[in-house]
Amino acid sequence: MGIFMGILMGIFMGIFMGVYHHRQKTGENLRHRVIILSMVQKLSIFLVLLLIILLGSTGFSEEIGGVENVFSYGAGLRAIGMGSAFTAMSKDANMAYWNPGAMPFNQYREISLFGQRTIANSYYFSGFYTNPTLSLGTLSIGGIGVYTGGIESYDENASPITNVSSSYLHYQLLISYGYNFRWGMGIGSTVKVEQMRITEYKGTGASFDAGIYYSPPKLPWLALGLVVQDIYGTGIRIADEYEENTRIYKAGIATNFLLGKNRTTRFSIAMDTRFYNDNYNPEPGAFLYDISIGSELAFNEWLMFRAGYAHFTFDSLFQNLPLGFSAGMTVRQWGFGIDYAVNFEDSYWQGTPELLMRLGLSYRFGKSMDERRKKQAEELRAKIDAGIREATAKYDEQLAQLSLQYEMEKKRIEAEKEAEYLEKVAKIDETIENTRQKIIADLTAKFEEDRRTAVESLTSEYNRQRAALETQLKQERSTYERNMQSLQQQFEREKVTLKEKVVADEAFKSDRYARGLQLYADKKYEEALLAFEEVARVDPNYLKVQEYLQLTRAEMKDVTTYSPEILALYYRGIDLFVQRKYSEAIAEWKKILAIDPYNKLALKNIKEAEDRLRKLKELGISE
Repeated sequence: MGIFMGILMGIFMGIFMGVYHHRQKTGENLRHRVIILSMVQKLSIFLVLLLIILLGSTGFSEEIGGVENVFSYGAGLRAIGMGSAFTAMSKDANMAYWNPGAMPFNQYREISLFGQRTIANSYYFSGFYTNPTLSLGTLSIGGIGVYTGGIESYDENASPITNVSSSYLHYQLLISYGYNFRWGMGIGSTVKVEQMRITEYKGTGASFDAGIYYSPPKLPWLALGLVVQDIYGTGIRIADEYEENTRIYKAGIATNFLLGKNRTTRFSIAMDTRFYNDNYNPEPGAFLYDISIGSELAFNEWLMFRAGYAHFTFDSLFQNLPLGFSAGMTVRQWGFGIDYAVNFEDSYWQGTPELLMRLGLSYRFGKSMDERRKKQAEELRAKIDAGIREATAKYDEQLAQLSLQYEMEKKRIEAEKEAEYLEKVAKIDETIENTRQKIIADLTAKFEEDRRTAVESLTSEYNRQRAALETQLKQERSTYERNMQSLQQQFEREKVTLKEKVVADEAFKSDRYARGLQLYADKKYEEALLAFEEVARVDPNYLKVQEYLQLTRAEMKDVTTYSPEILALYYRGIDLFVQRKYSEAIAEWKKILAIDPYNKLALKNIKEAEDRLRKLKELGISE
């Protein structure tokens, strides 16, 4: 096993380091080198974890025996094409079978179907529908089945018992639910109802699976999966025969590399390890195990290629080729997906490995969960803004109505009281003169008291209604402010991240540019060229980096590599310079600059000739 892992790690490290050094020599830009170094680092971590899992499996028995569940073949052509290494993968409609804990990470409501003829009159089929929601987790329903027709019955002497052919039907109905706990972890469970029919006999049973999927938020390229299949099951009894459910423990690890300029190409590597007891030939305290590995290359999710090697042990590695190898691809457009997978059938069934090819169909309904969440957030914000505008307008309208009613009521009461006052004053004028002043004073006091009471009552009612409106508006504003505060915090986090990246890029460019200038001044042109190229890859228009690139390359250029035309112009200039015809020599050398703008010989000699012309001019001497 150690030799195998050493070879595996050596192959992966050799491939990625070779690509890195090739890109460095050919002058690829800095961003590609950083991406490749990151991929090498991620792959190294992945291989270390893979080695730990494989080393942990050496304590188990490596013998394969007994009879596996007929449904261990799996569901979905994507998983089968990857050699069944699917426990730590996600975003597939068939995850209810492989790992219900990964279902909450599905992006689409999707249906996936496939069926195939295996051997003779036997057929294997599966179909799943997955429905993710925004906040209530993911629900999936599906089924897997095996059907064989034309079964003939014989006695112990190989004589036909009857001329009537019978059939065999074995199927499972699965209902799964998974929930994402927002820490990169999903947990799910699958309930399975199973029925087997052989001739006139029938048996029914039930079981359930549990799974966990974890992708660390700080390491989104890494994923881990753990599944226990048939953690509890009733088994199936047909007549006097009883078939017990085989509990299977599965651990998986996967890594995803994003490639390309727009980071839309994904390369995935996955590995699964299964542990289980042999129900037919049990060994006390011993587990059986096998390993599956697979890979997938996806171009923007519309075109995928995959390959894998399924259910092998270190003792049986590559001994039964081509058994175990599988490959496949998917083409997806307008929501429709056509899946294709090939693998070799088990020799225990056919005697000779048979290549099986199969097609499957899938369809994704509507928009992805990320698109739906974005739309929901936009709609919520629009509702909040509309609610605030409506509440503010309603408050302003009601306040204006209350103010108008207050003023109108106030004027009406004042007019009524004034009329009563004038009427009583008129009556008082008819009374005796000596009581007139006292009556007027009493009426005036009463008028003022009545008016004050009416005004206070109206003001109190106005203030009560206004306070109720202000309380309602305050509550609505508080809700809006909490939502805005959450959005602002998210914006600040993203702004800080962007600022840190910009500062880091500027510091990197400034450091490399200054180092390039110093190396150029020290005539260490090869090191200076590397420094200027690093700056140009990040920002081609940074200061005078393009000019110094040309100057450095010109300094490094071997004179013997100049073309005959440049050499002829150079030597003609030398002849004129020796004859002290400096202006004509400069003209010849400038012809070189028209061909090679940074030719170091031409630039150097032009400077020397111009210096001599300047000295002759200062002495008053012409050429």
